[in-house]
Amino acid sequence: MARGIAREARYTVERYLGLLHDGVLSPDDRVELLEGVIVAEPPSDPPHATAVCLAAAALDRLSKSAIYAGGDIPEYWIVNLRNRTVEVFREPDSGAARYAQTTTATVGTRLELVALPGVAVLVDDLLPDVGT
Repeated sequence: MARGIAREARYTVERYLGLLHDGVLSPDDRVELLEGVIVAEPPSDPPHATAVCLAAAALDRLSKSAIYAGGDIPEYWIVNLRNRTVEVFREPDSGAARYAQTTTATVGTRLELVALPGVAVLVDDLLPDVGT
């Protein structure tokens, strides 16, 4: 459960859909409903739990990380464009709503995917070219 937000202030699915119906949100808005909280999404739509950010990394570390760990999401990545790193969160502790293992991968590192054993992604492939 997200911390610091009163239960009555949370959105139900019905209230969230009502925002769409009333035009407060549009179907094109990049938001998601996580534990009753409407959270802005990054501009890309990767197929795994990855947040691509410049300044939102701290917010993701505090809010989404706890929500995903609480939901037993086995692996969560934050692609940090400013530092050109990937922060990897693994081994969720759903009771504590946190990840037991966190590492930071740098350029040149291969990351093995928990969900797909034997499949690896090169950190360089997740970052934009910086030009030469």
